[in-house]
Amino acid sequence: MFDVLATPVGALLALIHTGISNLPGVDSASGLAWGLSIVFLTVTVRLLLFPLFVKQIKSQRRMQQLAPKVKELQKLHKGDRETLNTEMMKLYKENNANPISGCLPLLLQLPVFFALFTVIRNFKTDASAAFGLTEQQLREGAAAQVFGAPISAAFNSPASLISELGANITTVRIVAFLMVIGMGASTFWTQRQMMSRAGTTDPQQVMVQKLLLYVLPLSFAVSGVFFPIGVLLYWLTTNVWSMGQQAWVIKRMPPINLNPGKTPPAAGGTTPPRDKDKGPGGGGKGKGPEGDADGAGGAPGTGTPGEGGPAAATVLPATTARGAKPTGAGKGATPKAAVSAAGNRRPAGSRKNKRRGGRR
Repeated sequence: MFDVLATPVGALLALIHTGISNLPGVDSASGLAWGLSIVFLTVTVRLLLFPLFVKQIKSQRRMQQLAPKVKELQKLHKGDRETLNTEMMKLYKENNANPISGCLPLLLQLPVFFALFTVIRNFKTDASAAFGLTEQQLREGAAAQVFGAPISAAFNSPASLISELGANITTVRIVAFLMVIGMGASTFWTQRQMMSRAGTTDPQQVMVQKLLLYVLPLSFAVSGVFFPIGVLLYWLTTNVWSMGQQAWVIKRMPPINLNPGKTPPAAGGTTPPRDKDKGPGGGGKGKGPEGDADGAGGAPGTGTPGEGGPAAATVLPATTARGAKPTGAGKGATPKAAVSAAGNRRPAGSRKNKRRGGRR
């Protein structure tokens, strides 16, 4: 199977290498030419997969929108796994959603990955033309070095082969080890990003995603000692591309908020918590419709409570019933002072003021 895919992958790699080799100052046999060829091969593959990536994102958003309905089905058919699976598949089909869509781009890259592995495995100093690459290209590519390590060498390559390629075994193993660690870590991170956007609540799908999250990076890290440097460079490049692509998508299309905040209570509803520095109505210094500069005796205003007067939100009547405790006194005023302050404000035409005028 991979031999069939290796031919188009090798032909594309040869085409890119020819284009880079024609640039001024670039040697066709250098590690720069072959390293850039692998990087541009990666970018080309990712661009070809981009429409599928967009489709994946749309499917994930539909999965997030369906999450509340999935939870309802799980509660309704709790204990009946067969009915639950039937209803969930029906729900997904009606809404054109795919629970495993988040894994598709990663899974579709694996054939290209192993096809490239098949191609680079034929990079030898005595190679013959194969997979769309000429004999000269295969032999030059075998000795081309990236960071001091030949792209055809692997961590477990024998010292005799590495010496034949003109490199040092210690350098090769250090470069291969660092690239394997980077490949495993970046695979874990990109898969975790996909899971965070998937929004699936199906236990089976969650289990599959967690399996891919941990098993896939571990398997690559373990098997990475057998992969040539060129293959490690390909996978490391595709993971860096994936992280940048995910960051761009998250910024442009943030995940759907499935737990929006509660809306403020409507008028006449529950009274919001009282701030210890403000009166019940938020009155005080400032601009109440009928209050003075200190916020005493006015309607609700803005600012801090008035100094020495009751808060603007509390309008005391001219006469206060016995035993009633006025509330909302301003800063520095006791309840008794508040009553006294309010009681001294008598309308100009009140009975008590008329008596005072008569005594004068």
